[in-house]
Amino acid sequence: MSEHMREHPLKGQFDTASARWARPDADDGTPGELEIGFADNGLVAIRRCDDPEGAILIYTPEEWEAFVGGVQDGELDLSVLIQDARDASE
Repeated sequence: MSEHMREHPLKGQFDTASARWARPDADDGTPGELEIGFADNGLVAIRRCDDPEGAILIYTPEEWEAFVGGVQDGELDLSVLIQDARDASE
């Protein structure tokens, strides 16, 4: 396997060299800390900009769609998660 190929046991291979990487800006307009990669086989990956050879998270198109939808709906908002935990403990 090439040094640019990352293998996921269930999802297949993600080629970091041929993926189209995007680096979204942070809320304040500065470059973000994460990059999102889109592979030709449909897989999507997230990695830290300062460690491109480090660990990456690999998503199928369906997982990516669910992840983005969750972010847009506030499901991953820390303040919402904290409030949900408080509500559950009452």
